[in-house]
Amino acid sequence: MLPIGSEAFVFLVNANNPVDDLTVEQVKGIYSGKYKNWAELGGADKRIGALQRNEGSGSQTAMISFMDGVPMKADYDSFLASAIGFSFRFYVEGIVEDGGVKMLSLNGVYPDKENIKNGSYPLVSNFFAVYRKDDKNENIPLLLDWMRSEEGQQIIEESGYVGVIS
Repeated sequence: MLPIGSEAFVFLVNANNPVDDLTVEQVKGIYSGKYKNWAELGGADKRIGALQRNEGSGSQTAMISFMDGVPMKADYDSFLASAIGFSFRFYVEGIVEDGGVKMLSLNGVYPDKENIKNGSYPLVSNFFAVYRKDDKNENIPLLLDWMRSEEGQQIIEESGYVGVIS
């Protein structure tokens, strides 16, 4: 396995929500039911709708891992204006550009490409080129080198992910 790119797990809220930043523990508190109102976290006096994804989806699986065994309480009966949701940055960035929602900073760090690449955003994972080590095909090292080349990393960046090579 050779890392070729990075992705961030992000949280998003309505663009009009005054909350821009939460700690990892606050997000866990929202999804465990500890926090039920945005006013408890510096926002407006509105009930928090902690949205979840379908069981088995990649982002729901990531959320379960993020919660580290803490049971989650979903709230599907809420107004979108006071909801919080989650996904991977790749899927959310286009929605954010269209307006209406915004990604939150976590622990004071916004999930932009620079903070993902330098590892300061707290929820980053790599994705990999996977190959068989015992495969003697002479093109494998060439392909792996190309994926981590300037051109290969540029394609990863243009596709919406974050390259691992500066």
